[in-house]
Amino acid sequence: MSKILSFFKDSSPIKLMGISVLIVVLSYFIEKPLPNVFMGLRLVAFVLFLYGVMRLINRK
Repeated sequence: MSKILSFFKDSSPIKLMGISVLIVVLSYFIEKPLPNVFMGLRLVAFVLFLYGVMRLINRK
């Protein structure tokens, strides 16, 4: 768990936003068969994108 948290803390904001866009694109392929998983992936991508934008704005 600490490796995952350190990845998100140490990675660049652009990389985080790119990962969230990839999650959104991949989630479209499972929209019809698994709608709950689709919504969960969209929520994770949204939170990850916002975290990346906040880190980009607060960058010094």
